[in-house]
Amino acid sequence: MAVSMKKTFYYNFFPTKAEEQEEEKKGGGSSGEKQISRVLIEMHDFPDNQPPLLLKRTDPRGIIKAVSVSEIQMGILFFSFSETFEHIFRHWTLDEVNLVISGYNKFHVLVKDVTDHEETEYRSDRIFFQRLQNDEFYILGCLDVIRNRYLSAGDEIGLAWERDRNGTGMFLFKLLSRSKRAPANIMF
Repeated sequence: MAVSMKKTFYYNFFPTKAEEQEEEKKGGGSSGEKQISRVLIEMHDFPDNQPPLLLKRTDPRGIIKAVSVSEIQMGILFFSFSETFEHIFRHWTLDEVNLVISGYNKFHVLVKDVTDHEETEYRSDRIFFQRLQNDEFYILGCLDVIRNRYLSAGDEIGLAWERDRNGTGMFLFKLLSRSKRAPANIMF
């Protein structure tokens, strides 16, 4: 089982004396306007001997959410900054996280639908993870999964990041319950 490393940003609000002197040498002076810098760091988190992920409502390692109308129409799932860092990035390598947060690049991923006994894998140019411009939200582009599962607004899904024995990372997707308000026959 892979080591879980919690990712977080370290903000440098207070410069050291050496940094202040270096800024003065560059001509920045002491105008009081210092650019606050941030660096992505990682820390040890969960122990190595975690049980397998089952995508249940009681497992805190997964994200459980109701799908919205806009997510279905656009073929993407939205995740908040905190959901992303708490449930996804902690299981990624620092290099993988930096690829996503450093730009607006699409990080192509594998999604494995584990709803049925026969698991379905989705991997294409339309399956990706990406940071939105406002830094507050991240998205999982998964149009094929949404179409094939005939998701409706209010359907409850579970999603988690997992690595197999070979170290290949993937999103595990599971339809947990259907919405009682909407039929499951939305066509694209």
